[in-house]
Amino acid sequence: MLRHAISHARLMRESTDRIHAALQGSDTNEQLVARRILESPTHWSAWENEHSVLMRQLANCGVRTAQVAALKHTTFRLLHGKALFHYLRQSEVRGVGRAQVMAHFRPGRSYETAVVAEHNLYVRKACSYLCASHVGSDVVADPAFLDPMQRYEELYAEYFDVYCSSLMDAADSHAVAQQALLPLLKKQLNEYRWAILDPRRAQPFLQREVDLRRATGDTERMRSLDPRRKSRL
Repeated sequence: MLRHAISHARLMRESTDRIHAALQGSDTNEQLVARRILESPTHWSAWENEHSVLMRQLANCGVRTAQVAALKHTTFRLLHGKALFHYLRQSEVRGVGRAQVMAHFRPGRSYETAVVAEHNLYVRKACSYLCASHVGSDVVADPAFLDPMQRYEELYAEYFDVYCSSLMDAADSHAVAQQALLPLLKKQLNEYRWAILDPRRAQPFLQREVDLRRATGDTERMRSLDPRRKSRL
């Protein structure tokens, strides 16, 4: 029997509860996003209106299976939407290089205006991504929102980093080497996207990935290919 879709009211309630939980949690990145949204009525209202539209689209799906599929697509869009400022925040690119990246993705705007707008967009997208992930993993309990989605997020961040590095100096030997990785990373992203959208058929792929990534006494974590990349707030 097909279950009914989760209502708009519950989706919004779960979302707001998740934001308040993030504010009190131990994850500093989640705390920062929640604090930025909650720090002013203007920020909260802008996010709430935008997020309400997303949740209304999900609530209108009718049945739970269609809603979960739509939730996955929404989560992908949110993840992609917050990628640019995430890159700017995590990378050590400054000056001309950073301006080149912003000009590529946000042409026609001054650098300062584009960065401010991108920061505001990032906060809203990151907050909605946090809520959508919570609905997927904890409310509908779909396992695709756990390891596969987390792995997709890691791969997309790596792909975006490599892509941006290739923009800054296409003739540079490091940039050329980075560009060569893009097709492989894109292939991995497509595989994980397929696995998340169709987890039943993707079970052999997912199990193989788990086996390959399982730590053993003969393996160790390799250093990042990009020495500029750091994890920081």
